[in-house]
Amino acid sequence: MIPRRSLLAAASIAALLAAVPAVAAAHAELQSSTPAAGEILDTAPTEVTLTFDDELDPDSSSFTVVDADGHDVGTGDVDLTIADRNVMSGEVTIGDPGVYTVEYVVVGEDGHPVTSTFSFGYATDEPIPDPTSVAGPNTALRQPAAPVATVIGVMLVL
Repeated sequence: MIPRRSLLAAASIAALLAAVPAVAAAHAELQSSTPAAGEILDTAPTEVTLTFDDELDPDSSSFTVVDADGHDVGTGDVDLTIADRNVMSGEVTIGDPGVYTVEYVVVGEDGHPVTSTFSFGYATDEPIPDPTSVAGPNTALRQPAAPVATVIGVMLVL
């Protein structure tokens, strides 16, 4: 027979294990941009800015802006003057009306690259494509189910 004290300790450890969140590595996600995805501008922008929800690796994060023919019209990288290191910016040279696509790759604190695109228009009636996202493999650790945490807790006590 298991003493009452051991059962209480096992239950306490199991409850703690179930309550402690597992380390979850989330990919950096785009929060906003200027110009915004899908926006049609009357004036050609001279700069593009992207803001993310996570600190970015400056050596592995960048973007390129291309016109409808695939020609580069600008590039950008992590703005090191921003303390959070979550903003990328760069100059663009846009002269002709049309749809422009921002192609970016970012690496956040989880170390996994995320590649995505979004488009905006300048003085155009052309439809703007929806943003696309191609994230790397989902390697985020998941929190164990409560029964698993309970079994682990009981095993630790015994």
